[in-house]
Amino acid sequence: MPELPEVETVVRILRTQIVGQVIHNVTLLWPKTIENSEFFIQEVIYQKINTITRRGKYIMINLDKGTILVHLRMEGKFFIKEESEPIFKHTHVILHLDSCKLEFNDTRKFGRMIYTENANDYLNQKLGLEPFDSQLDVKYLKEKSKSRKVALKTFLLDQSVIAGIGNIYSDEICFMMKKHPNTSIQRLTKKDWENCIHATQVILSSAIEAGGSSVRSYTSSLGVTGLFQLNIHVYGRSNKPCHICETPLIKTVIGQRSSVYCPICQKR
Repeated sequence: MPELPEVETVVRILRTQIVGQVIHNVTLLWPKTIENSEFFIQEVIYQKINTITRRGKYIMINLDKGTILVHLRMEGKFFIKEESEPIFKHTHVILHLDSCKLEFNDTRKFGRMIYTENANDYLNQKLGLEPFDSQLDVKYLKEKSKSRKVALKTFLLDQSVIAGIGNIYSDEICFMMKKHPNTSIQRLTKKDWENCIHATQVILSSAIEAGGSSVRSYTSSLGVTGLFQLNIHVYGRSNKPCHICETPLIKTVIGQRSSVYCPICQKR
């Protein structure tokens, strides 16, 4: 699933291509992609796209009134095309704009769109702080971890704590913290939480700068190939040598999610 850096990359490209354009029509080819589709189409037609932003893994297409929220899920992609170009296989929604059409393409059909007039209220009920929010501090993380007996990896994946981290970057954060991903969060010290914040911000900043990761299907369909996979230390590298100590990395499962770690550098 695309994580915060991949979503941020898509947002930045869309921002340069379609902001200021008006939605003249909507073609819906797979109804389940849009929640409450009749209302969606009725509300977005003839509205102008004013800004495009991100919250967690959600793309926010902000209109004159209200917002289109997009969650890419596993395989969601956008294509900006001329109106005369043929529709790609697996395209489920098309926004017809002033000078182009925006196709939402999703092989697995898990991606979703919704129109809401209160996007912040809708998202704040689901999501915790952004990784770069000034309020993300040790006090906040200790409060969120209070009375919870879960692994560090599971905690990092919880979108109600920090929005935007997924499987790739949670593994990388644990590695930079030098913590086993199955470490109980109740055993973390103040210094560990400080390291967690630092690692989260450094890794996600680097990934955004690199355009995200293009492992699996994360290559941007909008013309940018993510290069952060060149800097990955553990994710997807099971049985390969650790970049620090050359010990073979180990793959395990934590909370039904695959995890890779170094048994020497990341002791429990």
